[in-house]
Amino acid sequence: MALCHIDDDLDKSDIIMQDQVADTIMAFFPGIVSGLQEIAMGGEVQNHKITTIAIRAWGRIISLVVGDKAEEDTEEDMLSIEALMKKGCSISTDAPHSAKHNGKCDIEHNLKGATRNEVWFEAVAVKLGACIQLLDQIRSHSHYKVKRELVESIGLILKNCRRNMKPNNMTLIDYLISLSEDESAEVSEKAHNILHTISENYMQNHDMKSLVDSLEDKFYSLLTRLPTIIRRSDDNEQLAYLNQFAGYLRLFGKQKLPHIMRSQAHMQRLLLALVYIMVIDCNDVSILQTANVKDLDDPAYFYGSHSWRQFKFIKNNSCKEKLVTICRLLGEFGDIRILIDTILELMMDAPQHRKELSLLLNWVLVSVKDSSSSYLYKEIVDFYTTQEVWYLPTEVTDGTPLVQAQSNIVQCCLLTEGLGLVAQNLQRDYDRYLLKTLYLIIERAGSGNGLISYIGVRTLENVAEAQQHRTIGDLLRANVDYFSYHIIMKLRQIDRNPGVLDVIKVVMKYSRLDFLPHLKGIVEDVFRQLSIPHHQKDTYSFLKIFYTFIICIKTLINWDDTKVTKVEDARATNNPSETIILSLLEYYNAKKIDEKIEDDIEETESDTNVPDTELLEETNEDYSNPSAEDKEDKLPTHIRIIIDVMKRCIHFLPSKDVQKSLMAMQTLQEGLPILIEWENELLPLVHQLWHPLTDRFNDENVLVINHAWQLLHVLANVSNDFIRSRTLREVLPSVFKFLTESSKESINKSSVNIYKFTQTYKSQYELLSTLGIIARLLKLCEHELWQILSNTQSYLSARQHTALQACCVKLYKDIADYNGDIAWVKCLSIWNSKVARIVPDATFDMKNLLIPDVAPSNEYYRNVNEIIVYIQQNAHY
Repeated sequence: MALCHIDDDLDKSDIIMQDQVADTIMAFFPGIVSGLQEIAMGGEVQNHKITTIAIRAWGRIISLVVGDKAEEDTEEDMLSIEALMKKGCSISTDAPHSAKHNGKCDIEHNLKGATRNEVWFEAVAVKLGACIQLLDQIRSHSHYKVKRELVESIGLILKNCRRNMKPNNMTLIDYLISLSEDESAEVSEKAHNILHTISENYMQNHDMKSLVDSLEDKFYSLLTRLPTIIRRSDDNEQLAYLNQFAGYLRLFGKQKLPHIMRSQAHMQRLLLALVYIMVIDCNDVSILQTANVKDLDDPAYFYGSHSWRQFKFIKNNSCKEKLVTICRLLGEFGDIRILIDTILELMMDAPQHRKELSLLLNWVLVSVKDSSSSYLYKEIVDFYTTQEVWYLPTEVTDGTPLVQAQSNIVQCCLLTEGLGLVAQNLQRDYDRYLLKTLYLIIERAGSGNGLISYIGVRTLENVAEAQQHRTIGDLLRANVDYFSYHIIMKLRQIDRNPGVLDVIKVVMKYSRLDFLPHLKGIVEDVFRQLSIPHHQKDTYSFLKIFYTFIICIKTLINWDDTKVTKVEDARATNNPSETIILSLLEYYNAKKIDEKIEDDIEETESDTNVPDTELLEETNEDYSNPSAEDKEDKLPTHIRIIIDVMKRCIHFLPSKDVQKSLMAMQTLQEGLPILIEWENELLPLVHQLWHPLTDRFNDENVLVINHAWQLLHVLANVSNDFIRSRTLREVLPSVFKFLTESSKESINKSSVNIYKFTQTYKSQYELLSTLGIIARLLKLCEHELWQILSNTQSYLSARQHTALQACCVKLYKDIADYNGDIAWVKCLSIWNSKVARIVPDATFDMKNLLIPDVAPSNEYYRNVNEIIVYIQQNAHY
């Protein structure tokens, strides 16, 4: 750079010196330029400082050698060229003389005779064209200083060589346009300033058309080549070309871009180029039904803000953000009416690209803030909510392959998201579309697919914010009329409108107690539908509504499951003396009650001569007492609805349809604990469901037995010993039979065995885990406890599944906490029969019994030893 007088320290005002240097190095110009360019294109592995210096030297040398001359210089050059041509004609006649010059003299003669004239400049411009094309690789360099130096070099060439480098000007401006959208502020601002200067120079030159007009053809060429380039390029090259695209749009601005859009051919080419770039990859989209009423706020089912929108050819986040910018620029500078109409038309004509067009339209809507375009929103809402566009199959069937189902899920999300964007733009004015869209968005929020549900909830949040509501619940309460009518009407044809269940689920989730009258109306309408014979096929759907309602009520009243835990039996105390005293007091009170009952029987027999009419009058007086009815009227609204729901569910408990029976049991399991404070209503329900429930324990389906036992656990929690005798008589025999038979299946099953995934194993696990707790809740006596321990002792064997062994040990410990004596005696019995004989004399000592080397290899030793030690530590026997 010093030799060529282009370094920063030399005086650039010495024009004569610069011209002499340029004349001197012009002979070496091709080698210098090609060498510097080769260094500049060294790639990312080369230190960026070397690349930067090479680009700087390359640009300054071209600017020096190929710089435009003053007009008079050009005229002199033209004269000298003519003179040289004439001289060349005369010299050609003297060939023998020129042939006498040797090689060295020829080179010297050529060097002295070479002149930087117009012909030479034209030839150089053509030769440099191929070199400048290679700069395309440098503009996608990752380091901002390299790109900044490239901008300065291009600006210097365009400033000093505009006339001599005219064939390459548009290519250099293309690079500037691309760099004007660079993510580095230094690069983009400098490129913007140079473009602005160039544009002014173009406008001042009346002989040349404007820069924008000159670039229009280049823009059309870019649209044609862009899809192929994006599919074949790496991330940096993709970003460079997308920057060029965005730079063109920004350069065209509001003056030129609407004019381009008025050409249907150009408009379709522009949109299709974007569509081919934005091909959405749906392969990672899950079609599993993952969401339910409990999961709407569960982060495990949440997707990232845009992680579900993956492109097939674009992976870099910067490229994705640049696509958003391009769509925003189209909406900001273009004719929004033509743009939206063309997109909607393409969505109708090319359904295979509907996802990409929907995404494009959504991103365009982000930039539209002009209220005068509100009439266009009606077209968008009407198209999005069209039956054939909105409702797409999202499950794999014979007519819907997996790829199509995944594509439809993404399409559903994009349409729902679009309604949210329309709401954000219109703000309060969106209320005109609530009647048409609110129900549909709620339906999306309650979808069984986790992704659709997430987008639906987020869209509801956007609509609530636009309508100036703090929460989704506030939005639903303020607009209940907009969706309650749809719910009631669609419930009457639920087989055609299964989505109404999703809507009810969401409405109930976001409700409050003041919304209860509306929920009551929904539930009562379901009651009416259940009573209609031809709606019996929809029973399972109605039972799901009942279940959802119970879950909703528990949320509204802040229900805590610990409320159902009643006072523990006195014998559960840790003080042995207190246990004995309380047991004696209980026995004394029981004797007194027994004596009182006998006295009442004797009085009844003595009053047998009382006329029946008097008894009838007393009975009538009892029935005429309005206190019972008054008490029923005083029940809270939600309690009355729950009682009605429980009664309906009891009817479906013995159903042969397993799904209906299970759903009924789940609903009863959730609803009965809420009635714990209303015992007069609770106990009759327990009595009514008892016989249907006991039949479930004899079912062939193990899953039914498991759920029946879970329901029995709830009954024991809420009614305690009310069901004690019936459980002993009608339930436990079936349970013992199941545990005994299944213990043979689980023998020798390791923890890694597939057996742990069977319903039999899960039922064994549930029964063993809760049997001890239920024994305490039902206040079972020693004989019944002994039966439980005897029928489950086989699970203490080391040959059983390890998890089932742990559950059985827990069962023994639970019973030991309730009645340590019976558990201790049973453990000694097992030890005597299964481990080692116990000597029944005065020398018996527990310390000697628990010596490790007695029988450590015995299959019962470890678990029985653990239980005995536990009893010893807690009961001090």
